[in-house]
Amino acid sequence: MLGGIVSVPLLLGGPFDAKLSAGEVEYLVSAGLIVSGLLSFINITQFKLPYGYYLGTGMISVLGTSFTFVPIARTSMAFIMDTDSGTSCASDFDCKDAWAGFGGNVEPGVTNGGQCNLNTGFCKYSGQYAYGAFLGTAALCSILEVILSFLPISVLKRTFPPIVTGTCVLLIGVGLTGTGIKYWGGGAFCADNAHKRYHITSGPDMMGDWTGNYSAVSPSPCYPGPFCPKALSGVCMYSGPTYDMDTNMTKGDRTTCETFKDLPGVFPANSAVGNSVTKCTNNGEVILPYGSPEYVALGFAVFGMLLVIEMFGSPFMRNCEVAVALLFGFFVAAVASYEDSSGESLRYVTDDRIKAAPGITFLWVNTFPLSVYGPAVFPMLLGFVITLVETVGDITAAAEASRIETMGDRFEGRVQGGLLSDGFCSILSVLMTSAPNTTFSQNSGVIALTRCANKRAGYMCCVFLVLFGILAKISAIIASIPDCVLGGMTTFLFVNVLVSGLRVVGPALHNRRDRFIVAASLALGVGVAIVPHWATNALIAPGGSEADEMAKDGIRIVLSTPYCIGTLVALLLNAVIPEDKEEEGESETDDIPVVEPDQKPDQSTTSATAQYLPQPPVMGGPPAGALGQMPGLMAPPADPNMGQYPPMMPVQPGMMMPAQQMYPSVPAPGMQFGQA
Repeated sequence: MLGGIVSVPLLLGGPFDAKLSAGEVEYLVSAGLIVSGLLSFINITQFKLPYGYYLGTGMISVLGTSFTFVPIARTSMAFIMDTDSGTSCASDFDCKDAWAGFGGNVEPGVTNGGQCNLNTGFCKYSGQYAYGAFLGTAALCSILEVILSFLPISVLKRTFPPIVTGTCVLLIGVGLTGTGIKYWGGGAFCADNAHKRYHITSGPDMMGDWTGNYSAVSPSPCYPGPFCPKALSGVCMYSGPTYDMDTNMTKGDRTTCETFKDLPGVFPANSAVGNSVTKCTNNGEVILPYGSPEYVALGFAVFGMLLVIEMFGSPFMRNCEVAVALLFGFFVAAVASYEDSSGESLRYVTDDRIKAAPGITFLWVNTFPLSVYGPAVFPMLLGFVITLVETVGDITAAAEASRIETMGDRFEGRVQGGLLSDGFCSILSVLMTSAPNTTFSQNSGVIALTRCANKRAGYMCCVFLVLFGILAKISAIIASIPDCVLGGMTTFLFVNVLVSGLRVVGPALHNRRDRFIVAASLALGVGVAIVPHWATNALIAPGGSEADEMAKDGIRIVLSTPYCIGTLVALLLNAVIPEDKEEEGESETDDIPVVEPDQKPDQSTTSATAQYLPQPPVMGGPPAGALGQMPGLMAPPADPNMGQYPPMMPVQPGMMMPAQQMYPSVPAPGMQFGQA
């Protein structure tokens, strides 16, 4: 559970998404732990409401940040941070709410390259604004789960059958697993830009102040800046020469241009393409290209430990293998070092964040401006529908593990209270600056392993979660985990989401109709996960009014988020494609024979699948027709239409026939005839 709680803020607040500062990311980790502890207390306690409703499950049901909302959060924040705000600018230095750099530091004009849109003269939105918009949208959409929690469970299951919910969960896992692999190789940004090459042109350093007449020595076509010519706009970034009075030196200008292949003699030509790959910079002091063996090996330290624990660990160790494996990988990264070409030893884990972190923290130390991002509303609603259906299964599994009732009014009250708690606590979580919460599926595993379902154990869990969150140094340690180590853990966590989807959708594939719906949904969902630009590059034309752009952004988000487009297709097809009739060779009843009154059944036919149980001669048993004539046995009632005794007796699976009590050789329902 701990790994799931801390992974989401590390991903969303990192340098590849919201681009928050190191302190803000550490705060989000602390807030996630504190919120999980406080809201789990509500869910475990269960409060009785008017009209027979409940809030909470009344059993051990720990809440935590849901992975369901990670894909939509990342996509939404990317769209928001690519949109102009109302702040005018002439350079990145003018954008004071600057994006953070890869080390978590914030310096306008240095760490926020590209935040100033030179074509329009406005700054793009900050990560704080984008994260706040995600939180505000989640708070609005969580009202849907609150409303649906008052519906009967049977209605929810009919509306959202397994072929829909299972497909959605599966696609969430597909998209997240790709993110985990990106981190495993060194980081998401360098993974997305691994195919790109950059050419850096630097002007010479000159003695004295040359800032006024540097044109004589500048090799850049962008001089004097701050903008590059229109032909290079969006391809090159320029920073002019700077004069240092202390050394009386002018540092040369710098032009960084993106290039995809070597074009000798054509600017920006790159004579050493292999040396200009995008580097991964969120792994301590070690900066290497994506997929470097060092990164992969550190990630495999986590993944390999997971395999070892699963194979040789005790049940207790297997239940907490994610946390143990993450700590092992963190330890390996902390003691390992990398020696660069100059012989300098570089560390994968630094203590800068730990030293800079305060001793304690609490909620609202950092705040984010709440707003609603319209294009993300529909995808977010789908996310809450999926978490609602998942929560029903999680509560049922936890109740079974706790050995309490799983049917009846009491159980339905737990489910209704758990669903209401999910929606209500998601609203509270957002107001506490954390992502939406949901019931963890690991609850049932922990209860079954420890054989402890006492609510006091759940309350102690809440206390420890809050304490871990208040101690800010713990959050700083977690935030210091290298991306490659985090990737080794999150890849395993995320692929478990995929497997959960398979478990849901697999048993539901009864006929051709269901298989077609799932196949069509996965075709688009998995395809978009592999090639997201299929729906965002040129499919929807840019331009138009602000309202048009918002609508188009909403369409782009749905089409580029795997679980959104896949779930939408599954819902539509499930509504319009009629149910199949019995299919030849595929129906479950095709193998059930119809036994005529005067016909003996085949020896391979089972009595559980037959319509009637005849009375054939059975070796070692009574002769045919003798069931009603044996001493001590009551004869079956006479049927005036068929004679004194009916030749056959209707049976149901599991029914004990009188002859089975006296003659064990008479087959019971479900046993083959002639089978002892």
